[in-house]
Amino acid sequence: MKPRSGSNKVVPLLRALAALSAVAILACWISLGAHMGWSQTRVPVQRTDAVTASTFTDYEERFLPGVDFLVAGLLGSAAIFALTLVMPNSKAGPRR
Repeated sequence: MKPRSGSNKVVPLLRALAALSAVAILACWISLGAHMGWSQTRVPVQRTDAVTASTFTDYEERFLPGVDFLVAGLLGSAAIFALTLVMPNSKAGPRR
């Protein structure tokens, strides 16, 4: 009995998913601000008082993704890709 030669179609799909998710995470991180520190939900904004003309720091409620967001997303993509490395590339079974 010879092993049947056939490819596992899931491996290329998972590799494409890993690459696509890595690019999407990177694009999302860049487009939302690409903060080089931790993620923030409140961002400091300098404002000027109209009456006294003094500047003060106010906080604006918005999400600014940091490197933790980027690393977590890229680790998820790497985990999907690593899963494809341990999956068999071909199915072996009896030939009919």
